Amino acid sequence: MLETVLLDKEHHDRNNFDCGVKALNDYLAKHASSSDQRSLTKTFVLVDSEQPQKIIGFYTLAYTSVYVPDGFPRLANYPHPAPALKLARMAVDKEFKNNRFGEQLLLECIRKTALAAQPSNPAAVIGLFVDAKEDAVNFYKQYGFLEVSCTNTDSLYLPIKTCLETASAIENG
Repeated sequence: MLETVLLDKEHHDRNNFDCGVKALNDYLAKHASSSDQRSLTKTFVLVDSEQPQKIIGFYTLAYTSVYVPDGFPRLANYPHPAPALKLARMAVDKEFKNNRFGEQLLLECIRKTALAAQPSNPAAVIGLFVDAKEDAVNFYKQYGFLEVSCTNTDSLYLPIKTCLETASAIENG
């Protein structure tokens, strides 16, 4: 059974993960755990319960603040940076490519973003941002991400309303 869990440097084999991108491999192997321990990010790994040490894929989330993107009336005239979640990194091991695991990771990330909008969460977010590589932009757009230009970044943005709708659709199967 596949499950997404928090990265555990003692349990998960970070050194043999290979997505084909050295920077992502190095981040997972050398920096993800310390970033998590410093409360800068949280890294989640997709594993199979039959081989829980083998990392199929991962993503890293962080809080960020952005100036409100143009074209969102609910947020119009908000003069301060707004809180959001950022999908900082995401990758699937080459051994598991073309099995839709990237989609599974992204949907789990969207679900976690929706959880941030729950009244019990101590902080609010306006949605999920990602600085997608050029060859990945269309992948994100098919899940509702919008191209936006904020004062401090050019990103793709998934409004919290869309995150909530996606999470509800996942739950209702």
